[in-house]
Amino acid sequence: MARYAFGDFCLDDATHALSRDGTPVALTPRVFDTLLHLLARSGELIDKDELMQAVWPSRVVEENNLNQAISALRRALGETRGEHRYILTVPGRGYRFVAPVRVASSTDPALAAKPLRTLAVLPFRLLQPVADEVLQTGVADTLITRFSGLGELVVRPLSAVYRFSGAQRDPLEIGRRLGVDAVLDGTIQQAASRVRISLRLLNVAEGRQQWAEIFDTQAHDPFALQDAVAEKAAAALALRLTYDERIRLTRRYTDDPDAWRCYARARFLVEQRSPSGLKQAIACFRQALTLDPGYALPHAELSDVYTLQGVMGARPPHEVGPLALEAALHALAIDERLPVAHYALGHALVQYERDRRGAELAYRRALELDPNCANARHRYAILLMTSARPDEAFTQIRRARELDPTSLPMDVTEGFLYYWDRQYARAIGHLRDSIEREPHYWMAHYWLAQVLGSCGEHAAAATSAQRANELLGDGGAAWLVAWAHAVAGRRDEALAELDALLQRSRHRYVPPCDIAQVHAGLGDAGQVFAWLDRAEREHARYLDALGVNPILDAFRADPRMADLCARVGITPPASPR
Repeated sequence: MARYAFGDFCLDDATHALSRDGTPVALTPRVFDTLLHLLARSGELIDKDELMQAVWPSRVVEENNLNQAISALRRALGETRGEHRYILTVPGRGYRFVAPVRVASSTDPALAAKPLRTLAVLPFRLLQPVADEVLQTGVADTLITRFSGLGELVVRPLSAVYRFSGAQRDPLEIGRRLGVDAVLDGTIQQAASRVRISLRLLNVAEGRQQWAEIFDTQAHDPFALQDAVAEKAAAALALRLTYDERIRLTRRYTDDPDAWRCYARARFLVEQRSPSGLKQAIACFRQALTLDPGYALPHAELSDVYTLQGVMGARPPHEVGPLALEAALHALAIDERLPVAHYALGHALVQYERDRRGAELAYRRALELDPNCANARHRYAILLMTSARPDEAFTQIRRARELDPTSLPMDVTEGFLYYWDRQYARAIGHLRDSIEREPHYWMAHYWLAQVLGSCGEHAAAATSAQRANELLGDGGAAWLVAWAHAVAGRRDEALAELDALLQRSRHRYVPPCDIAQVHAGLGDAGQVFAWLDRAEREHARYLDALGVNPILDAFRADPRMADLCARVGITPPASPR
Protein backbone atom coordinates (compact mmCIF):
# COMPACT_ATOMS: atom_id res chain seq x y z
CA MET A 1 0.00 0.00 0.00
CA ALA A 2 1.17 3.52 -0.76
CA ARG A 3 0.27 7.15 -0.27
CA TYR A 4 0.23 9.60 -3.16
CA ALA A 5 0.74 13.33 -2.56
CA PHE A 6 -0.06 15.93 -5.22
CA GLY A 7 -0.71 19.63 -4.77
CA ASP A 8 -2.58 20.02 -1.45
CA PHE A 9 -3.95 16.49 -1.67
CA CYS A 10 -2.98 13.12 -0.21
CA LEU A 11 -4.48 9.79 -1.25
CA ASP A 12 -3.98 6.85 1.13
CA ASP A 13 -4.44 3.53 -0.61
CA ALA A 14 -4.41 1.65 2.72
CA THR A 15 -7.30 3.56 4.28
CA HIS A 16 -9.03 4.25 0.95
CA ALA A 17 -9.14 7.98 1.72
CA LEU A 18 -8.41 11.28 0.02
CA SER A 19 -7.63 14.38 2.06
CA ARG A 20 -6.76 18.00 1.34
CA ASP A 21 -4.55 19.71 3.90
CA GLY A 22 -5.59 16.99 6.36
CA THR A 23 -9.33 17.41 5.73
CA PRO A 24 -11.10 14.40 4.18
CA VAL A 25 -12.50 14.81 0.68
CA ALA A 26 -15.60 12.74 -0.04
CA LEU A 27 -15.40 10.45 -3.08
CA THR A 28 -17.64 7.58 -4.06
CA PRO A 29 -15.85 4.20 -4.34
CA ARG A 30 -15.83 4.28 -8.17
CA VAL A 31 -14.47 7.82 -8.31
CA PHE A 32 -11.80 6.93 -5.75
CA ASP A 33 -10.74 3.90 -7.82
CA THR A 34 -10.54 6.10 -10.91
CA LEU A 35 -8.20 8.52 -9.16
CA LEU A 36 -6.11 5.72 -7.67
CA HIS A 37 -5.56 4.13 -11.09
CA LEU A 38 -4.58 7.48 -12.62
CA LEU A 39 -2.11 8.18 -9.79
CA ALA A 40 -0.56 4.73 -10.00
CA ARG A 41 0.18 5.42 -13.68
CA SER A 42 0.93 9.12 -13.24
CA GLY A 43 2.16 10.78 -16.43
CA GLU A 44 1.03 7.90 -18.65
CA LEU A 45 -1.86 7.98 -21.09
CA ILE A 46 -4.48 5.47 -19.93
CA ASP A 47 -7.05 4.56 -22.55
CA LYS A 48 -10.72 4.50 -21.66
CA ASP A 49 -11.19 0.73 -22.00
CA GLU A 50 -8.35 0.01 -19.59
CA LEU A 51 -9.69 2.52 -17.07
CA MET A 52 -13.22 1.13 -17.26
CA GLN A 53 -11.92 -2.42 -16.76
CA ALA A 54 -9.90 -1.32 -13.71
CA VAL A 55 -12.74 0.59 -12.08
CA TRP A 56 -15.62 -1.75 -12.99
CA PRO A 57 -14.03 -5.24 -13.05
CA SER A 58 -16.25 -8.05 -14.31
CA ARG A 59 -18.96 -5.57 -15.29
CA VAL A 60 -20.00 -4.19 -18.67
CA VAL A 61 -20.50 -0.43 -18.39
CA GLU A 62 -20.97 2.39 -20.86
CA GLU A 63 -18.39 5.08 -21.55
CA ASN A 64 -20.78 7.57 -19.98
CA ASN A 65 -20.13 5.95 -16.57
CA LEU A 66 -16.44 6.79 -16.91
CA ASN A 67 -17.21 10.32 -18.12
CA GLN A 68 -19.35 10.92 -15.05
CA ALA A 69 -16.63 9.57 -12.75
CA ILE A 70 -14.02 11.86 -14.33
CA SER A 71 -16.37 14.86 -14.03
CA ALA A 72 -17.01 14.09 -10.34
CA LEU A 73 -13.27 13.71 -9.78
CA ARG A 74 -12.51 17.07 -11.39
CA ARG A 75 -15.09 18.73 -9.12
CA ALA A 76 -13.63 17.09 -6.03
CA LEU A 77 -10.14 18.28 -6.97
CA GLY A 78 -11.41 21.79 -7.59
CA GLU A 79 -10.74 21.93 -11.34
CA THR A 80 -12.90 24.42 -13.20
CA ARG A 81 -14.17 23.96 -16.75
CA GLY A 82 -11.29 23.91 -19.24
CA GLU A 83 -8.66 23.53 -16.50
CA HIS A 84 -6.12 20.68 -16.57
CA ARG A 85 -4.11 21.07 -13.38
CA TYR A 86 -4.48 17.38 -12.56
CA ILE A 87 -6.28 15.47 -15.30
CA LEU A 88 -5.71 15.92 -19.02
CA THR A 89 -8.28 14.55 -21.45
CA VAL A 90 -6.86 13.12 -24.67
CA PRO A 91 -9.84 13.22 -27.07
CA GLY A 92 -10.82 9.86 -28.46
CA ARG A 93 -8.22 8.00 -26.40
CA GLY A 94 -8.25 8.46 -22.64
CA TYR A 95 -6.81 10.42 -19.71
CA ARG A 96 -3.43 11.36 -18.22
CA PHE A 97 -2.68 12.55 -14.67
CA VAL A 98 -0.34 15.48 -15.31
CA ALA A 99 0.35 17.03 -11.86
CA PRO A 100 3.58 16.08 -10.05
CA VAL A 101 2.99 13.12 -7.72
CA ARG A 102 5.09 12.07 -4.72
CA VAL A 103 4.74 8.43 -3.70
CA ALA A 104 5.37 7.69 -0.02
CA SER A 105 5.33 4.62 2.17
CA SER A 106 2.08 3.90 3.98
CA THR A 107 4.01 4.51 7.24
CA ASP A 108 5.23 7.99 6.29
CA PRO A 109 4.13 10.22 9.23
CA ALA A 110 4.16 13.32 7.03
CA LEU A 111 1.15 12.00 5.16
CA ALA A 112 -0.66 10.38 8.11
CA ALA A 113 -4.10 11.54 9.23
CA LYS A 114 -5.84 10.64 12.46
CA PRO A 115 -8.68 8.23 11.67
CA LEU A 116 -12.19 8.73 13.00
CA ARG A 117 -13.12 5.56 14.87
CA THR A 118 -16.45 6.37 16.53
CA LEU A 119 -19.46 8.05 14.94
CA ALA A 120 -22.92 9.28 15.88
CA VAL A 121 -25.50 9.88 13.14
CA LEU A 122 -28.03 12.32 14.57
CA PRO A 123 -31.72 12.33 13.58
CA PHE A 124 -32.12 14.80 10.76
CA ARG A 125 -33.62 18.20 11.57
CA LEU A 126 -36.68 19.37 9.65
CA LEU A 127 -36.24 22.93 8.40
CA GLN A 128 -39.97 23.08 7.80
CA PRO A 129 -42.84 20.57 7.97
CA VAL A 130 -42.39 17.91 5.30
CA ALA A 131 -44.85 15.50 3.77
CA ASP A 132 -42.72 12.51 4.81
CA GLU A 133 -41.64 13.07 8.42
CA VAL A 134 -40.28 9.53 8.67
CA LEU A 135 -37.21 10.86 6.86
CA GLN A 136 -36.15 12.55 10.11
CA THR A 137 -35.14 9.31 11.83
CA GLY A 138 -35.48 6.95 8.87
CA VAL A 139 -32.50 8.22 6.89
CA ALA A 140 -30.35 8.41 10.03
CA ASP A 141 -31.34 4.84 10.97
CA THR A 142 -30.50 3.63 7.46
CA LEU A 143 -27.05 5.23 7.64
CA ILE A 144 -26.47 3.68 11.08
CA THR A 145 -27.40 0.24 9.70
CA ARG A 146 -25.15 0.65 6.67
CA PHE A 147 -22.13 1.94 8.61
CA SER A 148 -22.40 -0.59 11.46
CA GLY A 149 -19.85 -3.37 11.14
CA LEU A 150 -17.81 -1.57 8.47
CA GLY A 151 -14.06 -1.61 9.03
CA GLU A 152 -13.04 -0.43 12.49
CA LEU A 153 -15.81 2.15 12.76
CA VAL A 154 -18.02 2.06 15.87
CA VAL A 155 -21.44 3.63 15.27
CA ARG A 156 -23.80 4.58 18.06
CA PRO A 157 -27.19 2.84 17.60
CA LEU A 158 -30.48 4.63 17.00
CA SER A 159 -31.38 4.17 20.66
CA ALA A 160 -28.41 6.36 21.61
CA VAL A 161 -29.22 9.26 19.28
CA TYR A 162 -33.02 9.09 19.26
CA ARG A 163 -33.39 11.43 22.26
CA PHE A 164 -31.51 14.18 20.44
CA SER A 165 -34.27 14.81 17.89
CA GLY A 166 -35.31 18.44 17.64
CA ALA A 167 -34.32 21.68 15.99
CA GLN A 168 -32.39 23.22 18.91
CA ARG A 169 -29.22 21.28 19.64
CA ASP A 170 -25.44 21.55 19.70
CA PRO A 171 -24.05 18.63 17.65
CA LEU A 172 -20.54 18.98 19.08
CA GLU A 173 -21.86 18.87 22.65
CA ILE A 174 -23.96 15.81 21.75
CA GLY A 175 -20.84 14.22 20.29
CA ARG A 176 -18.99 14.80 23.55
CA ARG A 177 -21.86 13.31 25.56
CA LEU A 178 -21.89 10.26 23.29
CA GLY A 179 -18.10 9.93 23.47
CA VAL A 180 -17.55 9.88 19.70
CA ASP A 181 -14.85 11.20 17.38
CA ALA A 182 -17.30 12.52 14.83
CA VAL A 183 -20.94 13.48 14.34
CA LEU A 184 -22.98 13.42 11.14
CA ASP A 185 -25.51 16.23 11.41
CA GLY A 186 -28.09 16.87 8.72
CA THR A 187 -31.16 18.89 7.76
CA ILE A 188 -34.07 18.05 5.47
CA GLN A 189 -36.06 20.39 3.26
CA GLN A 190 -38.86 19.42 0.93
CA ALA A 191 -40.21 21.53 -1.89
CA ALA A 192 -42.99 20.05 -4.02
CA SER A 193 -41.66 16.73 -5.33
CA ARG A 194 -38.00 17.24 -4.35
CA VAL A 195 -36.11 16.65 -1.13
CA ARG A 196 -32.83 18.32 -0.16
CA ILE A 197 -30.54 17.00 2.56
CA SER A 198 -27.67 19.13 3.82
CA LEU A 199 -25.11 17.01 5.65
CA ARG A 200 -21.94 17.89 7.54
CA LEU A 201 -19.32 15.83 9.31
CA LEU A 202 -18.10 17.43 12.54
CA ASN A 203 -14.80 16.49 14.17
CA VAL A 204 -15.70 16.53 17.88
CA ALA A 205 -12.18 16.68 19.34
CA GLU A 206 -11.13 19.53 17.07
CA GLY A 207 -14.49 21.29 17.24
CA ARG A 208 -14.68 21.91 13.52
CA GLN A 209 -16.57 20.97 10.39
CA GLN A 210 -14.59 18.44 8.42
CA TRP A 211 -16.85 17.95 5.43
CA ALA A 212 -20.18 19.15 4.10
CA GLU A 213 -22.35 18.43 1.08
CA ILE A 214 -25.87 19.00 -0.23
CA PHE A 215 -27.92 16.21 -1.81
CA ASP A 216 -31.07 16.60 -3.92
CA THR A 217 -33.44 13.90 -5.11
CA GLN A 218 -37.04 13.15 -5.94
CA ALA A 219 -39.23 12.74 -2.84
CA HIS A 220 -40.66 9.44 -4.11
CA ASP A 221 -37.20 7.84 -4.33
CA PRO A 222 -35.51 7.79 -0.88
CA PHE A 223 -33.02 5.13 -1.98
CA ALA A 224 -31.03 7.23 -4.44
CA LEU A 225 -30.62 9.79 -1.70
CA GLN A 226 -29.52 7.18 0.85
CA ASP A 227 -27.00 5.64 -1.57
CA ALA A 228 -25.42 8.99 -2.37
CA VAL A 229 -25.26 10.10 1.25
CA ALA A 230 -23.78 6.76 2.41
CA GLU A 231 -21.02 6.74 -0.20
CA LYS A 232 -19.98 10.36 0.30
CA ALA A 233 -20.12 10.13 4.10
CA ALA A 234 -18.03 6.93 4.07
CA ALA A 235 -15.44 8.66 1.92
CA ALA A 236 -15.40 11.67 4.25
CA LEU A 237 -14.81 9.32 7.19
CA ALA A 238 -11.84 7.79 5.36
CA LEU A 239 -13.10 4.28 6.07
CA ARG A 240 -10.78 1.47 5.14
CA LEU A 241 -13.24 -0.97 3.58
CA THR A 242 -12.94 -4.32 1.89
CA TYR A 243 -14.61 -4.85 -1.46
CA ASP A 244 -17.53 -6.68 0.22
CA GLU A 245 -17.93 -3.86 2.75
CA ARG A 246 -18.02 -1.28 0.00
CA ILE A 247 -20.76 -3.22 -1.74
CA ARG A 248 -22.66 -3.59 1.55
CA LEU A 249 -22.45 0.15 2.14
CA THR A 250 -25.07 0.81 -0.53
CA ARG A 251 -27.09 -2.36 -0.08
CA ARG A 252 -30.85 -1.93 -0.17
CA TYR A 253 -32.81 -4.44 1.87
CA THR A 254 -35.94 -3.55 -0.11
CA ASP A 255 -36.71 -1.80 -3.38
CA ASP A 256 -40.17 -0.73 -2.21
CA PRO A 257 -40.07 2.84 -0.83
CA ASP A 258 -43.40 2.41 0.95
CA ALA A 259 -42.16 -0.74 2.69
CA TRP A 260 -39.06 1.18 3.80
CA ARG A 261 -41.22 4.01 5.16
CA CYS A 262 -43.32 1.54 7.18
CA TYR A 263 -40.16 -0.04 8.57
CA ALA A 264 -38.64 3.35 9.44
CA ARG A 265 -41.85 4.42 11.20
CA ALA A 266 -41.87 1.16 13.18
CA ARG A 267 -38.27 1.71 14.30
CA PHE A 268 -39.25 5.18 15.50
CA LEU A 269 -42.11 3.68 17.51
CA VAL A 270 -39.90 1.00 19.08
CA GLU A 271 -37.59 3.69 20.44
CA GLN A 272 -40.49 5.20 22.40
CA ARG A 273 -40.04 2.27 24.81
CA SER A 274 -43.72 1.97 25.73
CA PRO A 275 -46.26 -0.89 25.46
CA SER A 276 -48.43 1.20 23.12
CA GLY A 277 -45.39 2.07 21.00
CA LEU A 278 -44.46 -1.60 20.65
CA LYS A 279 -48.02 -2.47 19.65
CA GLN A 280 -48.06 0.21 16.95
CA ALA A 281 -44.59 -0.84 15.80
CA ILE A 282 -45.82 -4.40 15.21
CA ALA A 283 -48.57 -3.09 12.93
CA CYS A 284 -46.03 -1.05 10.93
CA PHE A 285 -43.56 -3.95 10.62
CA ARG A 286 -46.39 -6.16 9.38
CA GLN A 287 -47.44 -3.55 6.84
CA ALA A 288 -43.85 -3.38 5.56
CA LEU A 289 -43.86 -7.16 5.12
CA THR A 290 -47.21 -7.08 3.36
CA LEU A 291 -45.63 -4.73 0.83
CA ASP A 292 -42.37 -6.72 0.59
CA PRO A 293 -42.39 -10.22 2.18
CA GLY A 294 -38.69 -10.58 1.33
CA TYR A 295 -37.65 -7.60 3.43
CA ALA A 296 -35.39 -9.19 6.09
CA LEU A 297 -35.05 -6.29 8.53
CA PRO A 298 -38.75 -6.07 9.54
CA HIS A 299 -38.82 -9.83 10.14
CA ALA A 300 -35.84 -9.56 12.50
CA GLU A 301 -37.07 -6.47 14.35
CA LEU A 302 -40.58 -7.94 14.61
CA SER A 303 -39.11 -11.02 16.33
CA ASP A 304 -37.37 -8.84 18.89
CA VAL A 305 -40.51 -6.80 19.62
CA TYR A 306 -42.56 -9.95 20.18
CA THR A 307 -39.97 -11.22 22.67
CA LEU A 308 -39.86 -7.86 24.45
CA GLN A 309 -43.64 -7.97 24.86
CA GLY A 310 -43.32 -11.33 26.57
CA VAL A 311 -40.44 -10.23 28.80
CA MET A 312 -42.34 -7.11 29.83
CA GLY A 313 -45.39 -9.23 30.68
CA ALA A 314 -47.50 -7.35 28.14
CA ARG A 315 -48.63 -10.55 26.37
CA PRO A 316 -48.72 -14.24 27.27
CA PRO A 317 -45.68 -16.22 26.13
CA HIS A 318 -47.75 -18.77 24.23
CA GLU A 319 -48.94 -15.92 21.98
CA VAL A 320 -45.65 -14.18 21.26
CA GLY A 321 -43.08 -16.97 21.61
CA PRO A 322 -43.90 -18.87 18.40
CA LEU A 323 -44.28 -15.60 16.50
CA ALA A 324 -40.86 -14.40 17.67
CA LEU A 325 -39.14 -17.62 16.61
CA GLU A 326 -40.89 -17.72 13.25
CA ALA A 327 -39.99 -14.11 12.43
CA ALA A 328 -36.31 -14.52 13.38
CA LEU A 329 -35.94 -17.72 11.34
CA HIS A 330 -37.67 -16.07 8.38
CA ALA A 331 -35.21 -13.17 8.55
CA LEU A 332 -32.25 -15.57 8.59
CA ALA A 333 -33.65 -17.54 5.66
CA ILE A 334 -33.57 -14.30 3.68
CA ASP A 335 -30.22 -13.02 4.97
CA GLU A 336 -28.01 -15.20 7.17
CA ARG A 337 -25.52 -12.34 7.63
CA LEU A 338 -27.94 -10.03 9.43
CA PRO A 339 -26.70 -9.49 13.04
CA VAL A 340 -30.08 -8.31 14.34
CA ALA A 341 -31.70 -11.53 13.14
CA HIS A 342 -29.19 -13.63 15.09
CA TYR A 343 -29.53 -11.77 18.37
CA ALA A 344 -33.32 -11.69 17.98
CA LEU A 345 -33.22 -15.47 17.51
CA GLY A 346 -31.00 -15.84 20.57
CA HIS A 347 -33.40 -13.81 22.70
CA ALA A 348 -36.37 -15.90 21.56
CA LEU A 349 -34.53 -19.18 22.08
CA VAL A 350 -33.57 -18.46 25.67
CA GLN A 351 -36.97 -17.02 26.61
CA TYR A 352 -39.33 -19.49 24.96
CA GLU A 353 -37.38 -22.60 23.98
CA ARG A 354 -35.00 -22.75 26.98
CA ASP A 355 -32.32 -23.48 24.41
CA ARG A 356 -29.40 -21.79 26.13
CA ARG A 357 -26.77 -23.39 23.91
CA GLY A 358 -28.62 -22.33 20.78
CA ALA A 359 -29.04 -18.82 22.16
CA GLU A 360 -25.32 -18.54 22.89
CA LEU A 361 -24.45 -19.65 19.37
CA ALA A 362 -26.86 -17.07 17.98
CA TYR A 363 -25.35 -14.24 20.06
CA ARG A 364 -21.82 -15.26 19.13
CA ARG A 365 -22.74 -15.38 15.45
CA ALA A 366 -24.18 -11.86 15.70
CA LEU A 367 -20.90 -10.68 17.20
CA GLU A 368 -18.87 -12.44 14.51
CA LEU A 369 -20.81 -10.45 11.93
CA ASP A 370 -20.63 -7.19 13.90
CA PRO A 371 -18.28 -7.11 16.93
CA ASN A 372 -19.67 -3.66 17.75
CA CYS A 373 -23.27 -4.83 18.10
CA ALA A 374 -24.18 -3.48 21.54
CA ASN A 375 -27.58 -5.22 21.66
CA ALA A 376 -26.02 -8.64 21.08
CA ARG A 377 -23.49 -8.07 23.87
CA HIS A 378 -26.27 -6.82 26.18
CA ARG A 379 -28.40 -9.94 25.70
CA TYR A 380 -25.35 -12.22 25.82
CA ALA A 381 -24.32 -10.73 29.19
CA ILE A 382 -27.67 -11.69 30.73
CA LEU A 383 -27.41 -15.22 29.32
CA LEU A 384 -23.89 -15.60 30.72
CA MET A 385 -24.90 -14.44 34.20
CA THR A 386 -27.87 -16.81 34.32
CA SER A 387 -25.49 -19.57 33.18
CA ALA A 388 -23.26 -19.00 36.25
CA ARG A 389 -20.50 -17.28 34.24
CA PRO A 390 -20.38 -13.88 35.96
CA ASP A 391 -16.90 -12.77 34.86
CA GLU A 392 -17.81 -13.24 31.21
CA ALA A 393 -21.14 -11.53 31.80
CA PHE A 394 -19.54 -8.38 33.20
CA THR A 395 -17.04 -8.31 30.33
CA GLN A 396 -19.91 -8.31 27.83
CA ILE A 397 -22.14 -5.74 29.56
CA ARG A 398 -19.25 -3.33 30.08
CA ARG A 399 -18.30 -3.58 26.42
CA ALA A 400 -21.95 -3.03 25.47
CA ARG A 401 -21.99 0.14 27.59
CA GLU A 402 -18.79 1.35 25.91
CA LEU A 403 -20.49 0.93 22.55
CA ASP A 404 -23.67 2.71 23.70
CA PRO A 405 -22.78 4.81 26.76
CA THR A 406 -26.14 6.60 26.88
CA SER A 407 -28.27 3.44 26.97
CA LEU A 408 -30.43 3.37 30.09
CA PRO A 409 -31.41 -0.33 29.71
CA MET A 410 -27.75 -1.37 29.46
CA ASP A 411 -26.80 0.85 32.38
CA VAL A 412 -29.50 -0.70 34.57
CA THR A 413 -28.61 -4.19 33.36
CA GLU A 414 -25.12 -3.83 34.80
CA GLY A 415 -26.80 -2.88 38.09
CA PHE A 416 -29.04 -5.95 38.28
CA LEU A 417 -26.19 -8.21 37.21
CA TYR A 418 -24.38 -7.05 40.37
CA TYR A 419 -27.57 -7.94 42.26
CA TRP A 420 -27.74 -11.41 40.74
CA ASP A 421 -24.04 -11.85 41.60
CA ARG A 422 -24.87 -10.91 45.24
CA GLN A 423 -22.73 -7.74 45.05
CA TYR A 424 -25.50 -5.85 46.82
CA ALA A 425 -23.62 -2.71 47.84
CA ARG A 426 -22.26 -2.27 44.34
CA ALA A 427 -25.70 -2.86 42.84
CA ILE A 428 -27.30 -0.23 45.09
CA GLY A 429 -24.63 2.34 44.28
CA HIS A 430 -24.86 1.68 40.54
CA LEU A 431 -28.66 1.81 40.40
CA ARG A 432 -28.80 4.99 42.47
CA ASP A 433 -26.35 6.56 40.02
CA SER A 434 -28.69 5.48 37.20
CA ILE A 435 -31.63 7.17 38.94
CA GLU A 436 -29.61 10.34 39.46
CA ARG A 437 -28.87 10.31 35.75
CA GLU A 438 -32.53 9.73 34.79
CA PRO A 439 -34.97 9.98 37.74
CA HIS A 440 -38.00 8.89 35.70
CA TYR A 441 -36.66 5.63 34.31
CA TRP A 442 -38.88 2.95 35.80
CA MET A 443 -36.45 0.05 35.38
CA ALA A 444 -33.83 1.55 37.71
CA HIS A 445 -36.40 1.93 40.51
CA TYR A 446 -37.74 -1.57 39.75
CA TRP A 447 -34.40 -3.29 40.32
CA LEU A 448 -33.30 -1.02 43.16
CA ALA A 449 -36.41 -2.05 45.11
CA GLN A 450 -35.41 -5.71 44.79
CA VAL A 451 -31.84 -5.11 45.93
CA LEU A 452 -32.93 -2.99 48.89
CA GLY A 453 -35.55 -5.51 49.94
CA SER A 454 -33.01 -8.34 49.74
CA CYS A 455 -30.65 -6.29 51.96
CA GLY A 456 -33.27 -5.59 54.61
CA GLU A 457 -33.70 -1.89 53.78
CA HIS A 458 -37.46 -2.31 53.76
CA ALA A 459 -38.69 1.28 53.90
CA ALA A 460 -36.47 2.31 50.99
CA ALA A 461 -37.45 -0.82 49.08
CA ALA A 462 -41.16 -0.02 49.44
CA THR A 463 -40.59 3.53 48.23
CA SER A 464 -38.67 2.35 45.15
CA ALA A 465 -41.27 -0.34 44.40
CA GLN A 466 -44.10 2.17 44.55
CA ARG A 467 -42.19 4.57 42.32
CA ALA A 468 -41.49 1.85 39.76
CA ASN A 469 -45.19 0.92 39.70
CA GLU A 470 -46.20 4.56 39.17
CA LEU A 471 -43.70 5.09 36.36
CA LEU A 472 -44.43 1.79 34.61
CA GLY A 473 -48.19 2.30 34.83
CA ASP A 474 -51.10 -0.12 34.57
CA GLY A 475 -49.97 -2.13 37.59
CA GLY A 476 -46.88 -3.45 35.81
CA ALA A 477 -44.88 -3.54 39.05
CA ALA A 478 -47.76 -4.30 41.45
CA TRP A 479 -46.15 -7.62 42.39
CA LEU A 480 -43.05 -5.73 43.50
CA VAL A 481 -45.10 -3.52 45.84
CA ALA A 482 -46.67 -6.65 47.35
CA TRP A 483 -43.26 -8.35 47.72
CA ALA A 484 -41.75 -5.26 49.40
CA HIS A 485 -44.56 -5.35 51.98
CA ALA A 486 -44.09 -9.10 52.45
CA VAL A 487 -40.33 -9.04 53.14
CA ALA A 488 -40.85 -6.10 55.53
CA GLY A 489 -43.25 -8.21 57.58
CA ARG A 490 -46.35 -6.19 56.60
CA ARG A 491 -48.31 -9.34 55.85
CA ASP A 492 -51.78 -7.78 55.71
CA GLU A 493 -50.69 -5.13 53.19
CA ALA A 494 -48.90 -7.80 51.14
CA LEU A 495 -51.95 -10.06 51.08
CA ALA A 496 -54.19 -7.15 50.05
CA GLU A 497 -51.85 -6.33 47.12
CA LEU A 498 -51.64 -10.02 46.23
CA ASP A 499 -55.42 -10.34 46.18
CA ALA A 500 -55.64 -7.33 43.85
CA LEU A 501 -53.02 -8.94 41.63
CA LEU A 502 -54.96 -12.19 41.45
CA GLN A 503 -58.15 -10.29 40.65
CA ARG A 504 -56.32 -8.52 37.83
CA SER A 505 -55.06 -11.84 36.46
CA ARG A 506 -58.69 -12.84 35.73
CA HIS A 507 -59.04 -10.31 32.93
CA ARG A 508 -55.46 -9.62 31.83
CA TYR A 509 -52.20 -11.52 31.69
CA VAL A 510 -50.09 -11.50 34.88
CA PRO A 511 -46.80 -13.48 34.66
CA PRO A 512 -46.89 -16.43 37.07
CA CYS A 513 -43.36 -15.70 38.31
CA ASP A 514 -44.59 -12.34 39.61
CA ILE A 515 -47.10 -14.08 41.88
CA ALA A 516 -44.54 -16.73 42.85
CA GLN A 517 -42.14 -14.03 44.04
CA VAL A 518 -44.80 -12.44 46.24
CA HIS A 519 -45.38 -15.83 47.89
CA ALA A 520 -41.59 -16.11 48.30
CA GLY A 521 -41.68 -12.89 50.29
CA LEU A 522 -44.48 -14.37 52.41
CA GLY A 523 -42.49 -17.58 52.93
CA ASP A 524 -45.19 -19.84 51.45
CA ALA A 525 -43.13 -22.57 49.75
CA GLY A 526 -46.15 -24.49 48.48
CA GLN A 527 -47.52 -21.52 46.58
CA VAL A 528 -44.04 -20.53 45.37
CA PHE A 529 -43.56 -23.86 43.62
CA ALA A 530 -47.18 -24.07 42.44
CA TRP A 531 -46.78 -20.77 40.60
CA LEU A 532 -43.25 -21.59 39.37
CA ASP A 533 -44.59 -24.86 37.97
CA ARG A 534 -47.26 -22.91 36.15
CA ALA A 535 -44.62 -20.50 34.82
CA GLU A 536 -42.59 -23.48 33.56
CA ARG A 537 -45.60 -24.92 31.74
CA GLU A 538 -46.33 -21.53 30.16
CA HIS A 539 -42.67 -20.79 29.29
CA ALA A 540 -43.17 -17.53 31.16
CA ARG A 541 -40.63 -14.79 31.82
CA TYR A 542 -37.96 -14.82 34.56
CA LEU A 543 -37.42 -18.59 34.51
CA ASP A 544 -34.10 -18.02 32.74
CA ALA A 545 -32.97 -16.32 36.01
CA LEU A 546 -34.20 -19.13 38.25
CA GLY A 547 -30.68 -20.06 39.33
CA VAL A 548 -29.52 -16.52 40.21
CA ASN A 549 -32.62 -14.74 41.53
CA PRO A 550 -31.92 -13.79 45.19
CA ILE A 551 -35.66 -13.69 45.99
CA LEU A 552 -35.71 -17.48 45.70
CA ASP A 553 -32.59 -18.18 47.79
CA ALA A 554 -34.61 -19.38 50.81
CA PHE A 555 -36.06 -22.23 48.71
CA ARG A 556 -32.92 -23.59 47.06
CA ALA A 557 -32.58 -26.54 49.45
CA ASP A 558 -36.10 -27.72 48.59
CA PRO A 559 -35.98 -30.80 46.29
CA ARG A 560 -38.64 -29.18 44.13
CA MET A 561 -36.12 -26.48 43.15
CA ALA A 562 -33.67 -29.02 41.72
CA ASP A 563 -36.49 -30.67 39.77
CA LEU A 564 -37.68 -27.33 38.43
CA CYS A 565 -34.17 -26.28 37.43
CA ALA A 566 -33.74 -29.56 35.57
CA ARG A 567 -36.95 -28.99 33.63
CA VAL A 568 -35.90 -25.44 32.75
CA GLY A 569 -32.41 -26.55 31.74
CA ILE A 570 -30.48 -24.76 34.50
CA THR A 571 -27.85 -26.27 36.77
CA PRO A 572 -28.85 -25.18 40.28
CA PRO A 573 -26.09 -23.44 42.26
CA ALA A 574 -24.62 -25.37 45.17
CA SER A 575 -25.28 -22.36 47.39
CA PRO A 576 -26.06 -18.70 46.75
CA ARG A 577 -22.97 -16.53 46.28
